[in-house]
Amino acid sequence: MISISWNEVVAEKYPNLMIACRVIRGVSVGPRTDEMDLFLKKKEEELASKYTLEGLKDVPLIRLYRNFFWRMGVDPTKKRPASEALLRRILQGKGLPRISNVVDAYNLASAETLITLSAYDLAIIQPPLEVRFSRKGEVVELIGRRKRTLSGRELVLADVNGILCVYVHGDVERSKVNEGTKDVLLVAYGAPGITRESLIKALKKATDYIEAFAGGREEEIMLSSPTER
Repeated sequence: MISISWNEVVAEKYPNLMIACRVIRGVSVGPRTDEMDLFLKKKEEELASKYTLEGLKDVPLIRLYRNFFWRMGVDPTKKRPASEALLRRILQGKGLPRISNVVDAYNLASAETLITLSAYDLAIIQPPLEVRFSRKGEVVELIGRRKRTLSGRELVLADVNGILCVYVHGDVERSKVNEGTKDVLLVAYGAPGITRESLIKALKKATDYIEAFAGGREEEIMLSSPTER
């Protein structure tokens, strides 16, 4: 079981925040198959018929993430919450990014449930995990070799060796899922007002998609919040 602690400053400022995680073992990471391509295309068409770009700001879950970004000092009309950004790609006709079967599977689940998700190579993770604020001047290398110097206001998920995810910027390069990954840590990030049921639903959907197209076997979902430390 993965252990997650909450920094006292975070717990005091965001007592109603929650994240959920699940380990999926024995996946086989690789490119999308033709079958997966067809499945994703059908799902993207369904989402395109359900939402409009103009109406996204009024979708309740998207509004909760946007409100949280404003509270963290980030303009969500310039830096989009991850689930909204994925859905916007679909509505703009770009489709989901083509990365790997595992990543594309949980990205689809994120776009469908509107919950921001991450996946990490479990072999790289060094527990315990901690939800904390960044340290002023802390430097991270995000996926794609993009470096960011943090202000000290960003909310992050970290392990013993450093940051895994910057809430407003994304995941780091060192722990990303790659073709050598066998075991995955899947994380669902909440925002104040987002229920545990929404996080669980997103993890279950992502698990179903990952196992359908990359195999693996899931472990129990774990929920964590400042009030349940």
